[in-house]
Amino acid sequence: MGRLTVVDVRKSLFTLLAIVLVSSCSIIAEKTIQPSLLFSEHPLVDKIWDVRAERFITRQQLMEQAIASEFLLLGETHDNPVHHRYQAWMIDGLWRHKRSAVVAFEMISRQQGALIANQQYDSDESFLADLKRVPSNWQYDPHYIPLFTAAINAGFRIRAASLDRENIRAIGNKGEQEIPSRIKTILDYNVLSGQQEAALRKEIVASHCGMDHEGMVSAMMLTQRVKDAVMMDSLLSDEGVQTKILVAGSGHARKDRGVPKYILQSRPEAKIVSLAWLEVLPEADSVADYAHRWDGEALPFDYVWFTPRADRPDPCEQFRQHMKKRESSLEKD
Repeated sequence: MGRLTVVDVRKSLFTLLAIVLVSSCSIIAEKTIQPSLLFSEHPLVDKIWDVRAERFITRQQLMEQAIASEFLLLGETHDNPVHHRYQAWMIDGLWRHKRSAVVAFEMISRQQGALIANQQYDSDESFLADLKRVPSNWQYDPHYIPLFTAAINAGFRIRAASLDRENIRAIGNKGEQEIPSRIKTILDYNVLSGQQEAALRKEIVASHCGMDHEGMVSAMMLTQRVKDAVMMDSLLSDEGVQTKILVAGSGHARKDRGVPKYILQSRPEAKIVSLAWLEVLPEADSVADYAHRWDGEALPFDYVWFTPRADRPDPCEQFRQHMKKRESSLEKD
């Protein structure tokens, strides 16, 4: 009977990460499918919570804050079409209020960014054609077409906010030695406190089916921090525009240890608006219920916009099935 080696476990856990991303981030899928929505009648759906003021606000009040921002962070769940529709509405709103802006995407790598730099696009088709010249696991069709269209119609420049996937994989496998020097300097100036590090570890474990393999958790923590630093760097690279917009997963938009923390290290006076779209849960009817799920007394954003939940497979069940097959295969060897 075969036994799982350390290498086997590491490979299996990397496969876990891919499987989780298939379901929760909507990437690496054979077909692009718009998920159906759940809990549309939930009492919090379509309500916007002002975290600091501890009250609900209107869309117009939210837009007024976005218009006044220098950095606008739009946190999403990657496969939820409602999130993308509202993000496009925010981008369009800035254009209608005559703000100049750039839009940086977590979903666009630096290699892709080099292809689209200084290009003028009049349609999302030509833009997507250039993006797809570089292999990517992100599902652009149809998830991100509304956002690309809104940015192109507004005349906003689109920027990459991610390293190439080969770089990210190398950092996960080999550690800090693979981090680009500029990004490593940013990390060195933004060391997490013991409490922040413990909270990040807890978040990584919880979001990956309770996986608590030391080497893999540490690798994921490092890549998460690298991604935050790269996103911040992409936003600071553009001067001469009024608003710098980031489209990324909600975890990157959190103020306590995400991209806002890195921005403030370099620009302490920066006007940042962190907005997250959060999916409702049937057993959670109050805002406090969601704050606890984000491991705090208050939600770690400036504003939260509640939405229906995308109907997706259970990624942890997919992982359990994968591990059963993996162990069965090893026993036959």
